[in-house]
Amino acid sequence: MQQPPEIVTTKDLSYIQDALSWELLAAKKFGMYAQMAQEKAVKDICERLSRMHQNHYQRLLSHLDPSKAITGQRISQ
Repeated sequence: MQQPPEIVTTKDLSYIQDALSWELLAAKKFGMYAQMAQEKAVKDICERLSRMHQNHYQRLLSHLDPSKAITGQRISQ
């Protein structure tokens, strides 16, 4: 896997901020859908997707500042 560059340009930062926003929104939406779901299979899928997007969010965040990345915490809704 390639390492991120040492210097992040303003344009790179803008792309990463957009991606962070999208991942956070997706994690929150799937978390909400999981709470609303009445069928266990649907609830399980939504919870899995919420966790996946939370993981993506954390991975992107770690590229910005590895020392401040929070691992293992859930995103509040």
